[in-house]
Amino acid sequence: MMTTARPQEPSKSTPSQGSSEDTQQSKRKRDQDEDEVDGESAKNKTARVTRNATAEAAEAVEGETIRQTSDDQELSLADLAEAVPALKKMHARMKGGKRQVGKRRSGDKFKLSPSLFDVFADRYLAARNAHKGVDYQRLSTTKYFKDFKGHAEELRTKKPELKVLLKKALAEQREIDAGTPMKNIEALEEEVARLDVQHKEDVAKCKQLEVDIKQQEEQHSL
Repeated sequence: MMTTARPQEPSKSTPSQGSSEDTQQSKRKRDQDEDEVDGESAKNKTARVTRNATAEAAEAVEGETIRQTSDDQELSLADLAEAVPALKKMHARMKGGKRQVGKRRSGDKFKLSPSLFDVFADRYLAARNAHKGVDYQRLSTTKYFKDFKGHAEELRTKKPELKVLLKKALAEQREIDAGTPMKNIEALEEEVARLDVQHKEDVAKCKQLEVDIKQQEEQHSL
């Protein structure tokens, strides 16, 4: 009697262990990629916000400077030609009255004396007549401004102060010529001192903003 072999039941197919691991690794990689994209987006967004905030701060400083120096407008060439000798006369009056507006104190290296403002005014008038800007780099190497050698930007910051002095001198000279009483020189001293302090603060703010911008750019470039 022959025995018939019973057919084996087909085995049920199950996902292999390797396929399962591949699937899990793919999911982890996909999650990691998404995290990196999210992180990069957040980083870029932070960088944009930082740059925008810094730019707004810089504009605020610049705007404040413009508002505070409303007198910082160009005189016409005709008025300037009249203002320069008027400035020298004003300084002579101050000297005769024992007033030393702008006299440099010991240790105040970048403070212009009245005589240096007179020289500065001559150079400014010459540049305006030539329709050019003042060459501060060259001016800082002359014998008059030897303390500014290598610091031309410090000399440049004195231009708004010079403009105020020229306008005041012109106004006072016209009052003298018209026979009207002069404005109180004390007020001129106070305004010049205020302007000098204001510009020092503005220069310091701008320099600090430049440092902050550079540091932030270095951080975001890492």
